[in-house]
Amino acid sequence: MGRIPNFKKTIFPDESMPLLTITSTVGLILFLFLVGLEIDTRVLKKNVWPAATVSVAGLLIPLGMGAALGVGVYREFIDPSVNYGYFLLFVAVAIGITAFPVLCRILTELKLLETDVGLIVLSAGIGNDVIGWVLLALTVALVNSSGGLTALWVLLASAAYTVFLLYPGRWAFRWLAKRTGSLEQGSPTPFMMTVTLLTVFVSAFFTDIIGVHAIFGECLTSKFSLKADVH
Repeated sequence: MGRIPNFKKTIFPDESMPLLTITSTVGLILFLFLVGLEIDTRVLKKNVWPAATVSVAGLLIPLGMGAALGVGVYREFIDPSVNYGYFLLFVAVAIGITAFPVLCRILTELKLLETDVGLIVLSAGIGNDVIGWVLLALTVALVNSSGGLTALWVLLASAAYTVFLLYPGRWAFRWLAKRTGSLEQGSPTPFMMTVTLLTVFVSAFFTDIIGVHAIFGECLTSKFSLKADVH
């Protein structure tokens, strides 16, 4: 459709793209938050090692194949002035990274989210994407000649924020749920729902700022809110 004369200019003018991007991101965040709420973390803990094995295999093989593809693409189509190693790293990451929202949609449609297979695949996809985005940040840092500090910053900031949400954040969330009566009545109050949604969007905004996609902030929020509810 992009080859139709004036199609993009008429249907998707450049002025509308920022608004469409924001709208799609908000919808994606809310969708993945609902997916996260359906996941039983107790079952997830029982499948840590299978998920880690699938994640490693599902990352190393595509990365290797992407690097091999990059060799041929570089020799045939890329100007020699482009750094060979940086180009291979970029192609490998582009091939190896998981389309996490698409994965969630597939598992939802097939009703596999509540099965061991679905949880293992979902966990592996999360691990793959986190590592993929860190590698992508490293690639951008190397291309911009700023060294690997950017990737290190992304990794440390992500780890610190994860710890913050899963411990003090979870405790505060549970305390607030008790104070509002949400735990006693078995359903969140309007105030608690507002706080939860605000936390989701703040987390998504923060992870987007530090260089990881906004969906990871939302995934972390789903996890810590589930932990607060279960424990």
